[in-house]
Amino acid sequence: MGLFDIFKKKPAQTASNDLTLETLVQKAATEPAFRAEFYKRLLSDELVVITEKSGLPEGNHTLEHDTKVNIVSFADGKIPVFTSTERIFDKGVVKEQVEFMQMKGENLFRLAKGATFLLNPYSDYGKELLSDEVEKMLSGNILNVNAKTITIQKETKVQIGQPTKYPTDIINSLKVLFADKPNIKAAYLGWIYNPDSGEPPHYIFGLDADGDIQSVTQEAGFTAQQFLGEDELVDFILVDNKPGVSSYFLKSVEPFYKR
Repeated sequence: MGLFDIFKKKPAQTASNDLTLETLVQKAATEPAFRAEFYKRLLSDELVVITEKSGLPEGNHTLEHDTKVNIVSFADGKIPVFTSTERIFDKGVVKEQVEFMQMKGENLFRLAKGATFLLNPYSDYGKELLSDEVEKMLSGNILNVNAKTITIQKETKVQIGQPTKYPTDIINSLKVLFADKPNIKAAYLGWIYNPDSGEPPHYIFGLDADGDIQSVTQEAGFTAQQFLGEDELVDFILVDNKPGVSSYFLKSVEPFYKR
């Protein structure tokens, strides 16, 4: 089960670089291509929590060190958190005005470190953020999966071809992701086996791109991994004019994505 299997509903797929966090919650529910961005924005965007007896007047405040804030939690200890104040009142569950506090997601998660959060719990689209999931976000490891960018620096004998089963779901999600990455000119699919590596045969994606592809491949690897088992691998390689793997892609494979 993936981290996003607990989303509630599945909306239509759309690609955009300018989505609000609220919209990303919905998009990420069904389209893995949006999940890496969702996690990044959870840290950088403003989130809302319900508070009580803070003693603070309405308005913007800078909390002093050791300031105590009572954040409302459910009976099971999970903390409801919202993408906007409007989401507090979805479906009329909360019927009266409540005291709330808005802060950057990263600051909130550090303030209540170790807690489990329920994002937009009264809405049609919501997500449980488990404590270890939050910890991975804070440590920057949430996107770390069995995916890597490889560079073949010496003559290496590998077996490369096409997979026996076309990974339609992975390909469709990568198309959505790459559509938001202007430096990706084309993308190719392959199946590679390097006997010397000790790794089993696995997918390899060739990217024809401008500039560095490290950040893109991190997101792409995370996206692909949503459809793979924990022990399955995926590699990425920058397609250039050198012989070998790049030559195979350029001469023998039609790109599944072109800008």
